[in-house]
Amino acid sequence: MSERDRTPADAGTLALPAAGLRLAAAVSARPLLLLRRGGDWVAELGRVGLGRSALAPDVPAGPVAPVARCAAQVLLATTGAVSGLLDDAVASPDVPLPAADAERLRATLAGLTALLLPAPGPLMITGSDGIAATGGTDPLPGDDHGRPATTAGPDPAAGDVADRVFTPPGADTPPVPFDTGARDARGGPVPGRDVAATPGAVVLRTPMFELLQYLPRTETVHDTPVLVVPPLVHRYWLADLAPGYSLVEHLLGKGLQVFALSWRPAGPADADRDLDAHAAAVLDAVDACGRITRAPRVSLLGVRTGGLLTAAVQAHQAAIGLDDRVAAVAYLATVLDQSDALPGFAPDPATVAETAGLAARDGVLDGATAVRAWAWRRGPDRVLPWAVPRGGGTADLDGRAARAMRAWVSDLLPLPAGLHTDLAALAAASGDGGGPDRPDVRVLGTPVRFAELRRDSYLVAADDDPVQPWTGGYRTAQRLGGACRLVLAPGDQAGALIAPPSVATGFRAAPCSTGDGVAQRWRARAEAVEGSWWDDLAAWLVERSGTMRDAPPELGGRRLRPVFPAPGTYLGETAPV
Repeated sequence: MSERDRTPADAGTLALPAAGLRLAAAVSARPLLLLRRGGDWVAELGRVGLGRSALAPDVPAGPVAPVARCAAQVLLATTGAVSGLLDDAVASPDVPLPAADAERLRATLAGLTALLLPAPGPLMITGSDGIAATGGTDPLPGDDHGRPATTAGPDPAAGDVADRVFTPPGADTPPVPFDTGARDARGGPVPGRDVAATPGAVVLRTPMFELLQYLPRTETVHDTPVLVVPPLVHRYWLADLAPGYSLVEHLLGKGLQVFALSWRPAGPADADRDLDAHAAAVLDAVDACGRITRAPRVSLLGVRTGGLLTAAVQAHQAAIGLDDRVAAVAYLATVLDQSDALPGFAPDPATVAETAGLAARDGVLDGATAVRAWAWRRGPDRVLPWAVPRGGGTADLDGRAARAMRAWVSDLLPLPAGLHTDLAALAAASGDGGGPDRPDVRVLGTPVRFAELRRDSYLVAADDDPVQPWTGGYRTAQRLGGACRLVLAPGDQAGALIAPPSVATGFRAAPCSTGDGVAQRWRARAEAVEGSWWDDLAAWLVERSGTMRDAPPELGGRRLRPVFPAPGTYLGETAPV
């Protein structure tokens, strides 16, 4: 057995010093990360000295409590900084620290901290990125969309779930929302380790969504950030599926700054969370991305039905003369006009009536019902465009990634009654083949006119989906008013989006104008490209993402502070009853 594969149980007396030497080698290979962690540590010590630290150790009351609290905060800040160095060392592309060494050093770190700072329960320390719960964020002073300023709502993650827990696995170990890798995934993939594992932090939390900012992977980054707008029924982490199979991770590696929205599961009290509310949430996130990065524009990346929401937001921006706030838009497996993608099909009236009654009664539709509610019929034929085929595009994935995909397929969000009503109205407006550019379809008071979407666009269509033919993506491309590039990727609407260079074999691509409006003619003329369309998308975004700058030394900024490690708290939250 190699030293790299050994566990702490296999360690000899020299294992800990050897792990320390390998940590020093891994960290010295990336000196800027060492400077960044050191800067974060010094800044936290300054907040401790000023009495503004969010670290909250359990210190008994007494005359020396203030001094003891400060000492404990210094200890926790130091522990968090060292833990962050361990994470950086494991992720180092040059001289990575073996995972067994990281686990050994982390256990030693936890033991020393527990010795110096006794606690009644499992030791609570800040996460690996030096992140502590602050109970929300400062309110945004205002925005450029004619809407009231957004304030962060009550923090549902306050108290003992705010930080990562460093405890050895065991039968008596209490459950934690997202662990650091010490536990086995017997109950399925573990968020933050096996899935949705790209390092980052929640930098804005509202009662409707969390905004995640991911830790840069390069020493310089492009000016313009990329915001991932997730599906409306599935969770956001298809774009961050698993290590090695994460589009977010891939874009970070190309020097792009990446953010993502994570929806809070809706409950009966959220019945009025309609299309306008979701569009306003995206605009809030755009404001926050621009504010943190000090960038005038943001690129949007809509995933599946998130692309429909992205297009609606962009249409609103164009209607009020602010479309220049968007640098570029990518639509991944998005169909803007379902009736055009499925000729002759229309929403099933019986299903629409039944689910409308359920939504009115319960306030929400559970995820599975929401997928069935989006039923389209043509005579005896009935299809479910929102459904992910059985297997979820796992045929070409290894075991770990296939398990992650199956977990994502079943990780559904409830659909609020208001959003269900608006989507049904949108489908009815375009169901006669007249197209979605109808003045009676409005978002935030402005008509949805997709022909006014003139920002550069990148569309990915699935070549092998059993329900939605790829021609639906081509028809969507014809609806847009600006220059666009269409990519035809192998797989269904979920599997086609997982195309890491390590497994992708090729794709077809051409400008959307190719083919003179005839889909099969476009296919015949499209270029066959070897490799992954992820590289193609990254290059396309880089061209539209401005100049390079030094990577930010810490996440958040301009009064939007990290409040929780990625993947956040809403991912682990179940729908309210």
